[in-house]
Amino acid sequence: MLLRARVSIAGYYFLLFAAVAFTHPFFPVFLRERGFSYGQVGAVLSVFSLTGAVASILLGWRSDQARRRRRYITGTMLVGAAGYLLFPYVYSFGVALLLAAVLGGCIMSSQSVMMALVVDLFRHRGTGGSFGQLRVFGTIGYLLILLMLVLWQNSPLLEPSRMFSSVALLLALSALVVLLAPENPEEAEESARLSATEVLYLLRRRDIALYIVAHFCFVGALMTATANLSLYLQWMGASKPFISLAYMTSALFEMPFMVLMGRLSDRIGRTRVLAIAFISLPVRLLLLTVFRAPVPVLLTQTMHGLTFSIITAVSMAFIADRVEPRLRASGQGLLMAAASFASATMPIVAGLIADAWGLPALYGTLLTLSLIGASVFFTLARHTAPAEASARVIVQTGGQA
Repeated sequence: MLLRARVSIAGYYFLLFAAVAFTHPFFPVFLRERGFSYGQVGAVLSVFSLTGAVASILLGWRSDQARRRRRYITGTMLVGAAGYLLFPYVYSFGVALLLAAVLGGCIMSSQSVMMALVVDLFRHRGTGGSFGQLRVFGTIGYLLILLMLVLWQNSPLLEPSRMFSSVALLLALSALVVLLAPENPEEAEESARLSATEVLYLLRRRDIALYIVAHFCFVGALMTATANLSLYLQWMGASKPFISLAYMTSALFEMPFMVLMGRLSDRIGRTRVLAIAFISLPVRLLLLTVFRAPVPVLLTQTMHGLTFSIITAVSMAFIADRVEPRLRASGQGLLMAAASFASATMPIVAGLIADAWGLPALYGTLLTLSLIGASVFFTLARHTAPAEASARVIVQTGGQA
């Protein structure tokens, strides 16, 4: 059963992030080529993330009630695939906002439910390490597409109709491969009575609330920085193959760290590993703020393993460790919602700052946001790190602390 689960989940992430390899670097460029301003590009990205935040909470709650995951993942991915087929025909800002709302709700919520499915199936085998080993296939898919685009210069696949058709096909295949995954419908009766009030109780817990705030700041700074990196490099005069190379570089460093940091968090605790990320991100953004040439910016992509890999592999395990099993998808939904709300608000701010003062000022703003997130996290870490250390001692001594 676990082998089938690994193949299915790894396939889902491989195909999903192969699709993201097209949209992540080139979707903002596509919108700019359609005549949208930086502010309008930011608004489209924000709407995508905002609906993703709301849908992640609602679908996570509904998935916990039903104690079923596959139907929600498959359904949202198929709707997302259909939505991307329409984007080559979009020239109106209003239509772009509407379509982005549908796509964001589908793509983001499917990932939150998938994280809950991973915890369902692998919670007794080291959540952080298991998730890292599966999620790394997403990086492999992302990397292979970028490598193809770097080697195949002036690829016809970057023509809008072909690019979005490729994205739709990859998302549809990812939806179908999820059907291979087993489900573990534990606690079905108890979960069926789950109310929205019980889900919101998670936010009244100090450890969950503080981490959600820190996660919001971290993801808002990191993802806005990477989402605008293609525009930043284009502003510096970089070619499309060089832009692909920059994203490929980050993916190369992301892969080993995704697995290693997930396993490390299983051994030494989530807080200690997350601390590495919260220190590394301000350093990365400081370098992006001061650099003005494509090659130095490319070098900062080597820090992706210390930032993105850790926050992706370890955050879900940090939350999974702290929520009851019947609130599993709801907890992951809140985590994804925090990331989505950050991605919803920051692109608007980023677009306005870039329009008014330029892209370097944007990265300075993101640096400030990352420092706020780090201060919140280290306030929380004073309590979570000793608790995790005590728990490891109890496990190692067989309960004889």
